[in-house]
Amino acid sequence: MIKVLLSLDLIDSEDKRDEFYELLRDENWFKTNDVDTVWTLNFPNRDPENDEDYKGVRDRIANVLIKAATDLKLKKIYYVAQLGNHEFIARQISKVDGQYKCTRRSLYPE
Repeated sequence: MIKVLLSLDLIDSEDKRDEFYELLRDENWFKTNDVDTVWTLNFPNRDPENDEDYKGVRDRIANVLIKAATDLKLKKIYYVAQLGNHEFIARQISKVDGQYKCTRRSLYPE
């Protein structure tokens, strides 16, 4: 099983927050109590030692957020995630050449 802890921020899209949360819940994401914009996900059939399974989980997160950004016409999503025991990842979902894409971003301030 691969467990994921994910924190995200909607940028200039606060009016879409409730719809966004509903979309994530529909994808079986679970919002944590008392901590804003932190979610958990479980992938019970994925092996944390298998690189392809890790990449599949990483890509699934990006695809769900790209779909949400596209459907809700969000400005931008920043997120960081811990996937099992792998390194943290930091990404953003934003429009690039007219399409929403997932790109890497710095985890720490420069």
